[in-house]
Amino acid sequence: MSNQTRPLTALEKHHARTVYLRVVFFKWLLVLLGSFFLVLSVILPVAFVMDDIRAPVLLIGFLIVLDLVVAVLGVLCIAHGLGRVTTLRHTTTQVRGRLIEEKRTASAGNGGGRYTVYTYFIDDVQLSWPPGAERLYKPLIDHTITLTVAMIDIKSRPRLKAFVKCFGIDPNKEKSRGLGVVLKCQRVINVHGVLETYGRYYLLRYQFQVAVVIGLSVTLALLPTLHPDSTDWLIRQSHFVQLLIIAGCVIGSGVVTFFTVKGYQALRKLLNPAYDDTPHEEKLKG
Repeated sequence: MSNQTRPLTALEKHHARTVYLRVVFFKWLLVLLGSFFLVLSVILPVAFVMDDIRAPVLLIGFLIVLDLVVAVLGVLCIAHGLGRVTTLRHTTTQVRGRLIEEKRTASAGNGGGRYTVYTYFIDDVQLSWPPGAERLYKPLIDHTITLTVAMIDIKSRPRLKAFVKCFGIDPNKEKSRGLGVVLKCQRVINVHGVLETYGRYYLLRYQFQVAVVIGLSVTLALLPTLHPDSTDWLIRQSHFVQLLIIAGCVIGSGVVTFFTVKGYQALRKLLNPAYDDTPHEEKLKG
């Protein structure tokens, strides 16, 4: 990590603060989740006693252990949320090193399928890329690059480290010691330039548009199942036919969404010849 720093521009600070607020939001969301688990671990035994439910000794023992696990999980979530200090630096930092991609695959449970989460590091700094920049930084994986970032320092309080060690968790095993909000990457990303050209809320508008497109696609895919008669008819079909219909709905919703987006852009261009239809990846170059 280089010591070359300069003050963040107003537009860079706006983007970095957006990411910082998201980190703080998830921190307090974790605290709320832990509080829910903790309250649940208190309510369940009280309800069990007040209803005078009689159960075998083994079942009671299992429920007591399960209740303790829920309570410990709640305490850990609260401690993890409250025990971390996040600070946004007001100067840029240059990070140089090999770009590493880490992939974690998990199951949604109950037949919900599997999903993969990708995280990116240079040394011990986790990176937060601008939305929609995947095709720009993916070719740089395993290459040595130099980035200009706004650092969000994430530090554990000493009391948290001592607390989690009681549960056999080593806080020093965490790879990331901070989050680097990417502001500039060689000639492919320039956050200040794109916000200066297209407005300080451009990246937020882009994320909202992506959410709308995904919501439209999902709604179209689920539309045939919203009517009870169509759902009953689908259940009576063979598994093969069900798979074909589901695949057709998914593909059809994707095709309809694609042409809807392209039609919207063509209509905007027709109504306003000055409408900028430059691809998002080109805009990110500033």
